[in-house]
Formats: sequence, structure tokens, C-alpha cells
Amino acid sequence: MGSLDKKFKIGIVAGEQSGDQLGASLIQKIKEIEPSVEFVGVGGPQMIKEGLNSFFDMEKISVMGIVEPLKNLKEILSLRKGLKEYLINQQIDLFIGIDSPDFNLSISKYLKKRSIKSIQYVGPSIWAWRQGRIKTIEKSVDEVLTLFPFESNAYKGSSVHVTFVGHPLAHLINKQDKIDKRSNKKIVLMPGSRKSEILAHGNIFLETAKKIKKYDQGFSFHMPLVDESHINLIEGLKNEDWIEISIGNAKEVLKDSSMGFVTSGTASLEAALYGTPVVVAYKTNWLSYKVIKPLLRIKNISLPNILSEKELLPEFLQDDVNPESLLEGFKIIQNNYLNCLKDFERIHTSLLSDGPNTAAVRVLEIIDS
Repeated sequence: MGSLDKKFKIGIVAGEQSGDQLGASLIQKIKEIEPSVEFVGVGGPQMIKEGLNSFFDMEKISVMGIVEPLKNLKEILSLRKGLKEYLINQQIDLFIGIDSPDFNLSISKYLKKRSIKSIQYVGPSIWAWRQGRIKTIEKSVDEVLTLFPFESNAYKGSSVHVTFVGHPLAHLINKQDKIDKRSNKKIVLMPGSRKSEILAHGNIFLETAKKIKKYDQGFSFHMPLVDESHINLIEGLKNEDWIEISIGNAKEVLKDSSMGFVTSGTASLEAALYGTPVVVAYKTNWLSYKVIKPLLRIKNISLPNILSEKELLPEFLQDDVNPESLLEGFKIIQNNYLNCLKDFERIHTSLLSDGPNTAAVRVLEIIDS
């Protein structure tokens, strides 16, 4: 590799913070191998920093659930239509959709019909729900790059080519860097990266912290947020000076914390890799949950629990996401702390492939094929 015959242009789209992080790592590794490759599409600050020319602000498509996107459906469809035209006009050689399959697979399918190769980086969670999507995936992409070793089983019998590339976080977070944090009594509160997540979880996490404070005054509390505007979404923060608010340093705070509360998603996996036991919460629009629940094929929702095949971390959904339940979950991880750390080590090892390097090499192989 490192000798493509002509200058190539890759279209790449991420729709949320974790996708922005994955995209930035991928762009960086591809450029290390092929510095001349150009990147256009949609991404956040990390991808833009690595050289992406972003067609519009990623925040515009960063919505979760089923009902929530419907509220912005007209704008999202308009943005997607404009993006399809933009990518065609840019004469891209390959398209990479990072996660956000409901948004990206439509673009992939559109481009594939026009003979543009397409990759889905982060396979849609067909192992968890909506397995029927595999037919759409077959029509839309040439390859799926998966982060978890068990995902390939879901594609057996399909025409989709799957490559397990490992999880970039397992490489970025050095197993040797972990420190014993049991005595530091620092608790991290991570209500999410999307506005809808913060509205759903922010005040509940804050009220839970107040209960812990009454239960043991020795703890300190830290809430890292993605954007300064998110502070205003948590009503209760205005008059609280005992909680430390910071912007854009979630990883550092998570790494240094002994325990925490996170919204289900990549944050729960990051917590495990940093050796920080957490309580996992997920609260979405009631109608979204009513639609999703019958389609679920898994017992647990958080990645550490799925990967360890047991309820390693306490999980709370919907109405169970309340200060009383979360406090009970906190007490559970206090009592199960050392067992959590042992399982976290096993999870870390299972996710080590060659990570972003494998993904970058595979992308360039597909371009060159």
C-alpha cells in the first residue's frame, strides 16, 4: 500500500460524537498510508481537524430514537438529498458511512447504484434488533467493518462481506496506563452527547448525585459536556457549585474517576476500557421505546454487559431511570468493584485486533480493487 495510481477522494459521513471519533482515527490512519487521499462529507470537530471538508454541521443529524428524528424529518431528508448530490458532484471514489445506519444506508444505496463502492464502518446492530435490515445492507454496501468479534455471526448466509477490525478505543486506551482509583472518590456524570439525551438524563443524574452526597459527603462530582450550550439544558445546574462542569474533556475525566453514571452507548465501553465501573441508563421517547422493545433480540443494552454475557454493570431503562434506582445501582458497583475490573480486562483483550490500521488498510484495498 502507499502507491495508489491516482489521487483518490473518499466521501465519509458520521452523525454523532462517537462516529466523529472513529472517523478521525480512520482518516488519520489512511493519511499515514496515503497522504494524498481527500475526504469530503459530514463530520464533527475531530474529523474536520484531520482534514475533512464537512458539507454541513454534524449536529443537524445527531438525533436518537424513532420518534425524535420524525420531529426533524423534513430537514433531515432535505440534508440527505443535498448530501447525495454533493457527493456525486465531488466525484468521490468510495463512500464510508460511519454508524448512523438509518441515515447512511440510503446514501450508500444511492451511490452504489451509480457504481460507487460503499463501506459501512460500524455494522448496524442487527445482532440486537431489526435483523430484517440485512437485505437493505446487502443492496447498499460492498463491505461492513465491525468493531466486535461476535457480529460476523449475524451476517452468515448473506452476501455481505464482513471484516472484524477491532475497536479503536481498545488501542487508544493503553491497558498498562490504568491506575488504581478506588480511593479517589471521584464520580463522573455523563448524560450523553446529544441534546435529547441530556434533556432525558441530565437532571436525573444531578439528583442522583445529590442523594450520594447525602449518603457519603466524601465524594466529588464532575460532569464533562460536549458543548457549552448543553449546560443550559440541565435546569438544576444553575445554582450548584459543588459539581465541576467542564467542556470537551470527557475522556480525561472518565479515566480519572473511580465510578460514574453514563448514558448507554460508547461511553459505557469507554468506561470499561478505562477501568471505571459505571451505572448505565437509557431513557428515550416513550413511543420510540414502545416500537423498539418488541424488536430487541438481546437481554442487556450496554456494551460491557453484552461482551461479558452477563449483567456486569447495573442497567436502568425508561421509568427505572430515576434517582432512587440509580443510587441502588451505585451501591451495587461499590460492592462488585474488583469483579468489574477483572471483567473489564477480559473485554479489553477481546477487542484488540489491529484497530484503525486494519480498517484503513481494508478501505484502501477496496479502493484499489
